[in-house]
Amino acid sequence: LLFTRRVNNRNEDFFISQKRNNVWSNAVPVPGELNTDVNEGAPNISQDGKQIVFAANYGNEGEGNFDIYMSFLNKTGWGPKINLGRNINSEYWETQPCLSPDKKTLYFVASDPSGFGGSDIYVSSLQPNGRWGQARNMGAGINTNADEGSPFIHADNQTLYFTSKGHPGYGGND
Repeated sequence: LLFTRRVNNRNEDFFISQKRNNVWSNAVPVPGELNTDVNEGAPNISQDGKQIVFAANYGNEGEGNFDIYMSFLNKTGWGPKINLGRNINSEYWETQPCLSPDKKTLYFVASDPSGFGGSDIYVSSLQPNGRWGQARNMGAGINTNADEGSPFIHADNQTLYFTSKGHPGYGGND
């Protein structure tokens, strides 16, 4: 189980717990280079467990408020963070990334004012050169003038789950 935990009531880092013999271990910081003195959050691990995408604000290092980063698993844990660049990140807030099962499509949330309103869901495809293509808004079938969030692509690589304050539902953020 991978999750974000607030440490010393100020810094958010990634922790893991493993279930063995039906018992969860005590949570420990993820091994490697991901946790820093600033906030990392919204992690999503690829189905094969070898890549992680997440949101973080490393100040002047990124494109804007919060950016999307990626890291690869190596023998000692998670390797260096890689900012996914201007095709994904902007001067606005990007967060809640989700990799498709085949690792060729990235879904995420952004607060770009040119969108439908609030936070919208965007998508980008991995290009043959290994870089992410220009992100595009998923359109009015998904996004509304309210907030959408938490995109998750099912293992079938076709069914997208997400939350919305703008689509009809039981209220709140369905």
